[in-house]
Amino acid sequence: MKDLKTIRGMPDLYDEDIERIVLVENTCLEVFKSFNYKEFRTPVIENKSLFQRSAGETSDIVQKEVYEFEDRNGEMLCLRPEGTAGLVRALITNGLTSEEIKKLFYIGPMFRYERPQKGRKRQFFQAGVELVGEGTSKSDVEVLLIAKTILEKLGVEYCLEINYLGGEKSLDSYRAYLREFLQANKACFDEKLYTRLQRNPVRAIDSKDEKIKEVIKDAKDITNFLNEDEKIAFAETIEALDMLQVEYTINTNLVRGMDYYTGTVFEFTVDSLGAQNAVIGGGRYDNLIEELGGKKLPAIGFALGIDRLSEIIAIENKNNDIFIGCAEVKSIKYAQYISNKLRLNNGDLVIESYLGNANVSKQLKKANSLGFKFVIIIGQEEQNTKIFKVKNLKEEKELSLNEKELMEFFNG
Repeated sequence: MKDLKTIRGMPDLYDEDIERIVLVENTCLEVFKSFNYKEFRTPVIENKSLFQRSAGETSDIVQKEVYEFEDRNGEMLCLRPEGTAGLVRALITNGLTSEEIKKLFYIGPMFRYERPQKGRKRQFFQAGVELVGEGTSKSDVEVLLIAKTILEKLGVEYCLEINYLGGEKSLDSYRAYLREFLQANKACFDEKLYTRLQRNPVRAIDSKDEKIKEVIKDAKDITNFLNEDEKIAFAETIEALDMLQVEYTINTNLVRGMDYYTGTVFEFTVDSLGAQNAVIGGGRYDNLIEELGGKKLPAIGFALGIDRLSEIIAIENKNNDIFIGCAEVKSIKYAQYISNKLRLNNGDLVIESYLGNANVSKQLKKANSLGFKFVIIIGQEEQNTKIFKVKNLKEEKELSLNEKELMEFFNG
């Protein structure tokens, strides 16, 4: 079996890589729960049509990034490329589209068939929140505060960019204007690119393509097409951010990648990731639930790139607690008994029960290299006397404790 290797863009995760990812995941869980959001889990496989209807036929996700396949019944399925559409589908499928405000979060793997590069993998991990049933600046601000809190807890320096896309009528007017603008500059594009831009002209606004950027820089921005109610709604969100002393930049070129976004959109970016510098992105999708067959309910959410954040966070070299070694192999069972009793006494302890057959000197070196603070070596004498020598490797001190004293010493 010479082809035993990982699939391109889907790396195995271990050692420090997984430690960083778990740290991001645990921080997300802590913050989500502190805002009283409840977990929602959806399948990793969905009907491809779900993302055609939600992200849009012309989005990059549907055009070139979906992992799709036909099942035995001839249905076109795909591995989920993002979390929002699946969660909205689940709300509708399970009859959970009442007007009551819902605060939900998800954490899990997503899949996109794109060229692997720094910051982009074919299997990647996202965490996200969806706040459904509230359509004012209050929900905008809460979702932004959740994202901000996560980044600050992880010690990540960020920039918040925010924009307002308006409702369907404003967006339709803007699309019509952009199509005319692009038509006037048709000679700057090849036919294939021009056709794609005409199908979804708003995507030209935040394109990374230098040719498109050079042309589109002279186009009007979305603020010229917003009605008064939309301008007031965005102003209320900005006013609330100012009151909360949340720093931001209004980026009128920010449109995000999904067709379902309306109203407020935002990204949290960091400088240390190069071109793929967005670690959190989201916005309002006030029409999506209705478009997928549910009630007319406003909603807003974000997705957080767990992999991307894990690449830039600092992790502490935490000290492990107790290394319990053995003077001879026949003492291992008793060492396991002591280890188990210590864990039952204090579930927060990190305890290594050594199962090898190296001599005591090598065991001490191993305990030191693994960052353990305390070492206890179990031998025949310890079994007979129930007195244990506890060596502090950091302070080079040693205590002799009986079993009761041992439990008390490691009880917090």
